[in-house]
Amino acid sequence: MDNLQSRVLNATQAINDLTGYSAIEAIKARNTALEEAHIAAQERLRVARHSYKALTSHRAATQREVTTLLARKDTWSPPDLERFTTLYRADHELEAQVAAASLELTEAETDESRVGAELNAGILKRYHEEQIWSDSIRRQSTWGTWGLMGVNVLLFLVLQFVAEPWRRARLVKGVAEREKTVMDEVRRELGEVRAALEASGLREQEKVRAAEIEAEAVRTVTPAEVAAEAEFPNPVAAEAEIQVEEPIVEPPTLAEEIFVRPWKEVVADPKLIKEAVRDLCSERRIDVRMRDVSLIALEGAVAGAAVMGSLAFVFLRGR
Repeated sequence: MDNLQSRVLNATQAINDLTGYSAIEAIKARNTALEEAHIAAQERLRVARHSYKALTSHRAATQREVTTLLARKDTWSPPDLERFTTLYRADHELEAQVAAASLELTEAETDESRVGAELNAGILKRYHEEQIWSDSIRRQSTWGTWGLMGVNVLLFLVLQFVAEPWRRARLVKGVAEREKTVMDEVRRELGEVRAALEASGLREQEKVRAAEIEAEAVRTVTPAEVAAEAEFPNPVAAEAEIQVEEPIVEPPTLAEEIFVRPWKEVVADPKLIKEAVRDLCSERRIDVRMRDVSLIALEGAVAGAAVMGSLAFVFLRGR
């Protein structure tokens, strides 16, 4: 974070060098210096003009006073003579100062005109160079846009006609394998139950035979024995009444059915679209091959490059 600003400036300078905007930056810097010089020249011209006007007004006032004294020369007194001498000497000094101020004013006007002309030429040059740079960037961005569109179309075709059928086939194959595993497990459990039932059936036949032999030996049965038989039933008969529950195979969910249906059918059904969008953030596990992950990463890189290129173009175009 401490070096973030310097890195951003370095990256901006690298982008400007790469796109040819550095020459325009040099013209902008020169125009900035010319603007400052033009402001200084205007200030110098303003001061020179003000000084020239003040000296001219002062000399004009001095000349008027000398003319007034000369008009009444016959009535001069000693103070008037001293005043005339002072004004005459001041007039000569003001004449020299006015000449110097006039020269300074001329130089200031010339310098201001020169700097203003250079500034106008720099502004026109910058405008011309920016137009050329903008046209070149526009051409490059057009080709880049067409290239990105081609890549997007190619990725769309690959996904629709290669990846999507392969993914559907793999999904169907995975479901079939899972159903096969469940059915094999169900068959195995049914076989075990059948074997247990057959074994219990054999034991029941043996018990029946023993009971017949015992019935032949004892012809009568007491009520107490009947009650005991009702309270403690035959364990073999109870074991024969085992209920076999068939395992329940859960049907595929609606989110899994979406991926095995044609995309036209999914787009035409708002319920399927809603379920597909909800499945994007679900906790459902899927099997993805490395090639699919690489394809997704490539799509993300292309999209990121497109976004960064657009942002860079907007940033440079705004400058």
